[in-house]
Amino acid sequence: MSAPLAETQARFCAWLRETDEERGAELARALGVGPAITVYQNNYRVSLVEALREGHPRLAAWLGEAAFDAAAAHQIDAHPPSSWTLDAYGSEFPAVLAALWPEDPVPADLAAIDRAIGEAFVAPDADPVDAAALAAVDWDTAVITPVPSLRQIMVGSNADALWLALAADEPAPDAEAAPGLVLVWRQGFEPVMRRADADEARMLRAVADGQGFVAICAGFAEVGDPAEAVTRAGTVLGRWLAEGLIAAIG
Repeated sequence: MSAPLAETQARFCAWLRETDEERGAELARALGVGPAITVYQNNYRVSLVEALREGHPRLAAWLGEAAFDAAAAHQIDAHPPSSWTLDAYGSEFPAVLAALWPEDPVPADLAAIDRAIGEAFVAPDADPVDAAALAAVDWDTAVITPVPSLRQIMVGSNADALWLALAADEPAPDAEAAPGLVLVWRQGFEPVMRRADADEARMLRAVADGQGFVAICAGFAEVGDPAEAVTRAGTVLGRWLAEGLIAAIG
């Protein structure tokens, strides 16, 4: 009697993902098939490499085809896909790259930016708050909600400058250490990216913690001139409003 379909499917998936050649041959024999089945394993890996390449175009351009394919192979071996869509595949890729290039943060940073750009593009829509709406805000209880497309990437290099040069097909600057926070979000239909300054980074951490505007100002007062706290927080808020980074205040 043949094995139930679910059992056969499980065996096929185990064989498809097997990286050890001898173990793979054993699994193939258990399926009762011959060597020709390897065409499916080849197609599986090629499809995943191409999915990673499509989702990380600037990383692929930076590394070159051979290095990218080798890195993709590490990703595929360590992290088989688990979602219904290949759009979600590769969330672990930046960590894989960081392990492959422990002394060079650029590959992992570029991968993280590539992913953030893609995620921002398909993130839910939200109408940004208009500055005119501030007149009705109760600042004693006001809480800031960023737009859902906002992504924050901690980088250790100038990968954001490299990414922009690669995207524009321009000569890239020399790679260098440049730790900081990169913001990615969508303005209309266009993802945008820039570095956050220290006050923005502090304010974003407070927003993530659920702190209201009053608490944010108090936090600024603890690390600088208390007389400048409201001005500093207001300056950041004004920039975010102008750039369409805020979905709600209230």
